[in-house]
Amino acid sequence: MIALTPFLLSIAAIIANIFLSVTKIKKGLLLGVNLLFWAIVLVYFFVFRNEIINSDLPFFATGFIVFGQFELVLCSIVAVLTILFFATVYFSDDERYFKPELVALANLASFGMMGMIISSEIITTLIFIEIASISIYAMIALNSLSSKSIEAAFKYFLLSSFMSAFYLLGAALIFGMTQTTKYELLSKLSSPSFITTIGAMLIIAMMFFKIAIFGFYRWSIDVYYGASTSITGYLAGAFKLASFGMLIKFALLYSGGWNDILAIIFSVVAICSMFIGNFLSLKEVDVKKILIAAGIVHAGYIFINLASFSGEESLFAGVFYIAIYAITTGFGFLLLNALFGDKQVTIDSIAGLYKSSPIAALAFTIISLSFIGFPYTVGFLGKVYIFSSAFEAGYAYLAIFGIINTILSVYYYLRIIISIYFKESNEIVILSKPRTIWLNILSILSIAFVILEGIGIGSILGYLSLVMA
Repeated sequence: MIALTPFLLSIAAIIANIFLSVTKIKKGLLLGVNLLFWAIVLVYFFVFRNEIINSDLPFFATGFIVFGQFELVLCSIVAVLTILFFATVYFSDDERYFKPELVALANLASFGMMGMIISSEIITTLIFIEIASISIYAMIALNSLSSKSIEAAFKYFLLSSFMSAFYLLGAALIFGMTQTTKYELLSKLSSPSFITTIGAMLIIAMMFFKIAIFGFYRWSIDVYYGASTSITGYLAGAFKLASFGMLIKFALLYSGGWNDILAIIFSVVAICSMFIGNFLSLKEVDVKKILIAAGIVHAGYIFINLASFSGEESLFAGVFYIAIYAITTGFGFLLLNALFGDKQVTIDSIAGLYKSSPIAALAFTIISLSFIGFPYTVGFLGKVYIFSSAFEAGYAYLAIFGIINTILSVYYYLRIIISIYFKESNEIVILSKPRTIWLNILSILSIAFVILEGIGIGSILGYLSLVMA
C-alpha cells in the first residue's frame, strides 16, 4: 500500500482544491499550500524509495500498474515540474488568467501524468492519458478573455480526440489477436502477427502525437503558443516527460517483438525531428516559439537513444535527457512568465535584460547554453550520454546527425544571449520588490540545477540512481 500513498494523497489534494476553489482564499496562500503538498510528495519519493520499489501492490492495483525504479524516477520529476508550475503561476496575471480552479486542474493533470507512467496495461494507460489531457484542455481555456487560448484548447481537444480513436482501434486489434492488453504478457510474444503489429503502431502513433515529434508536431506550435506561458512550460516539460515514459514502457521495456521495425522508425523520426525543429527555430524571432520548436529538436535527441536500444544497451541516456530537458524547460518558461507574463516576447523584447534583471538574465543565458550543450552544463552531459549511446550501439550516423543539429542550434540560442547582453533595450522591465526577490530566488535555483547537475555535484538524478537495465 505504501507505493500508492503519493497517488492517494494526490486524489485528496484534488478534492481539497475543488472545495478551496469556491472559497475566497488568497492566491499566495492557495499556491503555498499546494507547493508544500508537492514538496511532501517529492520527499516521500526520496525517503521511501526502496520501500516503494520493493513493496507489494494491493490486490486492486495488481495487473494495472507497475512501480519500479523507472516509474519512481519519472514520477519524482513530475512532482518537481508541478512545483515549478505552481511557482510559475504565482507570477501570472490575476485579472486575465489566474483562477482557483486552475490549481485543482493542475493537481488532476499531475495525477494523470503519474498514472500514465506507472500503468502497465493499455486501456488503463489511455484512461490516465485522458485524465491528464482533459485537465490540460480546461487549463488552456481558462483565460476566457483570450480568443487565442480558446482556439488552442479547442484545437488540442479535437486533434487529441481523433488520435485517441486510433489508440482505441490499436488496442482493439491487439486484444483481438492476443486476448490481453497487459504490457508484460505482450512482451512475451516472440513473433507478433501482422494485425498485432498494426495495432502497436496505432498506439505508438498516439504517443508520438503527445510527444509532438516529427509528423505529429504541427499542432504543438499553435497550441503551446496559444496557451498561457505557465501552461506552455507545463506542457513542454511535465506532459512531454510523461508521454515519453509511456512510450518507453510500451515500445521498449515491454516490447512485443517489433524491435527491428521500431529501430528504423525511431531513427527516421530522430533525424527528421532534429532538422525540422531547427529549421523552424532558425527563422523565428519570438522567444516562446523558439523554445517550442526547439522542443522538437530535443525530442529528436532522445529518439537517438531509443533507436539505439536493443535490450542490451542502457536506456539511462534517454531517461536522463528527458528528465533534465523537462526541468530546464520548466525553469526557462518560469523565467519568461515571471518577467513578461503572457505578453509576446520577441528577441528584441529581451534586449538589455541584464540591466533591469541581471540575475534572471544570467539564469536565462545559462539555460540557453545548456540547451546548446555548452561544457559544464547539464545539457552538455545529456548530449554526451546520448551521442555515446549511439556510437556504442553501432548507430554512429545518428550521433553525427545529432552533432550537426547541435551546431545548427547554436545560431538561435546565441541570438537570445546576444540580445540580452549586447543590444539596447526599447522597454524596461519593471517588477515590484517582492516579485523581484522571488524571481531572483528562482533564477538562482535554475542556475544551481544546470551547473551542479552538469558537473555531478548534489545531483538529484544521481541520487535516484538512473540506471535502466
